[in-house]
Amino acid sequence: EMGDRRVVGLGMGRAESTLYMGGRYSKDAIYEVCRYKLKVGYDVIPQFIEVYSKGLPSKLDAEGSDPSTNLITVMYSTVGVLNEVVEIWRHGGGFDAMERSGAAAQEAKEWRESGSLISDLTTDVTRSVLKPLSFSPLL
Repeated sequence: EMGDRRVVGLGMGRAESTLYMGGRYSKDAIYEVCRYKLKVGYDVIPQFIEVYSKGLPSKLDAEGSDPSTNLITVMYSTVGVLNEVVEIWRHGGGFDAMERSGAAAQEAKEWRESGSLISDLTTDVTRSVLKPLSFSPLL
């Protein structure tokens, strides 16, 4: 099980339910966007998905992770930039929540193992932190 209380849209039926649990309408909320540029090859995305999905439950359930941290989505490109996977996290408690959750994830054994394998599949990883505007529906 993937700790569905922290994955928006999975198991809850509505994204709103999960966001509320993580501090919906928080003025401190930030979004962390991670882009994994994968090596060239037809089987690289399926390999990435397999490795990522094996480690994800331990990352979601990592002890010490901030309760306002929610996985919004993981998706990959099929047009334009190829072999790219994008992961979006919402941290309702802002930068402190992101740092707590990141530190907790680093201690999750299965996620660390997956991270090592993911790094073998990637050529570059970029991370952006975005602050929603006050009128954004994704506060």
